[in-house]
Amino acid sequence: MTDHSSSGSPAAPVEVVRLPQYTRADQDEILGPGDDPFGVAHTGLAFLPKDIHFGVRSDGGRLVAHTGLLQLPLTVGSTDVPAVGVGGVAVAPDRRGGGLARAVVGAALDHARTLGPAYALLFCRPPLVGLYERRGFRAVPGEVTVEQPGGRLVVMPLHTMWAPLRAGAAWPEGAARLRSLPM
Repeated sequence: MTDHSSSGSPAAPVEVVRLPQYTRADQDEILGPGDDPFGVAHTGLAFLPKDIHFGVRSDGGRLVAHTGLLQLPLTVGSTDVPAVGVGGVAVAPDRRGGGLARAVVGAALDHARTLGPAYALLFCRPPLVGLYERRGFRAVPGEVTVEQPGGRLVVMPLHTMWAPLRAGAAWPEGAARLRSLPM
């Protein structure tokens, strides 16, 4: 999978590869070590790991970007609507602004379209909403509840966004409930 950056000058193609796994060491390779690399610890939420992973390696072999996917049980209104969760989006601080997020998220969405669900879903902090809007994501209207350990339901404090994975897919009406931990 190759993505070409669309910044003002021609950029070398970015090769996105499917990763056989993604570990905490891989995350640290991209973001550096830390207790809260995604800036969401304040939410107190528990998250699920992703099942499918895409990444970009530098010419030297260092992992510099990642996006993960996970199929999710979702209910909107009274209808079960399976979704593909997009998460763990990470770009090394020294490589930001070069189209790597566009490349790994794009490759992940291309793959998500082959999995069957009509919707991709993600959760993000307010400063990242614009980045995901430029990738085709839209705000989910209303509150979204998610499960937490012990079956506890909580209102998702992060922005919830969706993207269509099929032509003509429109977000259904009604309250949204993720019937699992968030991804």
